[in-house]
Amino acid sequence: MSNSRSSSCRLSPFAFCLLLAGCGTDLPPGTESFTVGHTLVRTDSALDVVGVVYRLADTATVPPRGAVRHWLTQLALALDDPAIQAARAPGLMPVSLILETYVQPDRPDTACGWIAPGEQRCFTGNHAVRRQVRDFLAAAPSFRPRTVGLEGLSPGERRRDLADVYVALTKGKSLDSAVMAYSGYHDLQFDVTLARTLTTGNTTAALDPARPFGPSPRIFLTPDHVYNIRSYRSPNYIWLALSHQMVHEVVRRVFVQHPELLRHGFPLRDAVAPEMNRIGYTGLFWDEAFGEQLARAVTIRVLALASPSITWAARSDALNAGMTLVPWLEDALMRYEQARERYPTLGDFADRLALALDSVPTDACQASESPGVALIGVARHRAVVGWMAEGSPFRARRLLIGDTVLAIDGDSASAAGLLTPTRQVNLAWARHLPFELGMLDIRRAGHDYVVQAPIRYVPRQQVRIASQARRIASDTLPICRWVTRARRR
Repeated sequence: MSNSRSSSCRLSPFAFCLLLAGCGTDLPPGTESFTVGHTLVRTDSALDVVGVVYRLADTATVPPRGAVRHWLTQLALALDDPAIQAARAPGLMPVSLILETYVQPDRPDTACGWIAPGEQRCFTGNHAVRRQVRDFLAAAPSFRPRTVGLEGLSPGERRRDLADVYVALTKGKSLDSAVMAYSGYHDLQFDVTLARTLTTGNTTAALDPARPFGPSPRIFLTPDHVYNIRSYRSPNYIWLALSHQMVHEVVRRVFVQHPELLRHGFPLRDAVAPEMNRIGYTGLFWDEAFGEQLARAVTIRVLALASPSITWAARSDALNAGMTLVPWLEDALMRYEQARERYPTLGDFADRLALALDSVPTDACQASESPGVALIGVARHRAVVGWMAEGSPFRARRLLIGDTVLAIDGDSASAAGLLTPTRQVNLAWARHLPFELGMLDIRRAGHDYVVQAPIRYVPRQQVRIASQARRIASDTLPICRWVTRARRR
């Protein structure tokens, strides 16, 4: 799927400021992109149409007010359109799968990461569903004539959103310069597309709607949920969301330069994964779990220096999301800030980050056993067991690697995507799966079986909240923070 060709307006920042000052927040007709510093920002009318079709494919998720509700009202008689039928074919579909296929349609649905200390694994699957997503993206352009006149889809409204982002990135300090100055990596480049009609909702992590690939990763900025109209109007939202995604590129570079860093803190994976799962992140790979928490911490420190007034929002969001490593990493990063002559780049500070990870305190608590199972999607209603941890309770129940999984705790194994990292846990109706998984319906050698691992509450570890002190270090808390279902006594 190739992105739509767009004309770009290349004016100097001074000329742009004059235009904005004289014409409010409007940009010259035909403007579909701008470049500020090291950041390219663009709209994409073809992606806008894809978003409309995606949002209308599942009418149960249409919000009660706003543009999408108005689209549904106007297009109520067009819901049997072939494009919408194609969007329904893959089943429940996270935004991340759409965006990643849109950028690289021929790339296999693959997830790689550190699954154990010193062991990096890649999982590939989901070929049938990926093909259906490509078919949906190929069919979506035929729906364009129906979108003419819909709210939010005119060229003027696209320019307005682009102008709002321009104001956010040029009013005061430069965001990409702040990220580069903090990290010491001054050659970073950022390619940002406004995913104006898509929403992360309950299927995809809000701040990370897609995994970036390639030497100049594509960043997608979804609308601010606070505003139904003119969703990019808040400079604070642009800075909060975009700085986080920019910092991910910094973190990826640190991991490439210093892979030894990922050998530290690995025991913390099971302590942080359950809380991260609740907001759409996965905990199978340590580099993904640690990378997200490090990106949050670096983002907070970048904002503390460049835009202190919104630092509290980034910090509170991280803590409310259960990113319990963030305060400990922040403490380490403040030492980095105080010794920049010794540490020109964040990568040079990797050994100190490793020491910080090894010193993070944890507390014992009661929760069900970790399932220790990785599933690889192979079709809409089938997954395959791709990996089991040595301590997985399913080993004793004779689950085998290679078994076909049809249902998980009574729910069809249908996540319209690779389940490793298990995208199914990103769906609202399945958020209990990573830490209270109990039953798998499987097929082996043509026969159907049920493999059930009784939910037993055992001592687990959770990262200590930095602001809370324990009365007695040896105490075991009666329940872990992430537990959503209480056991019967």
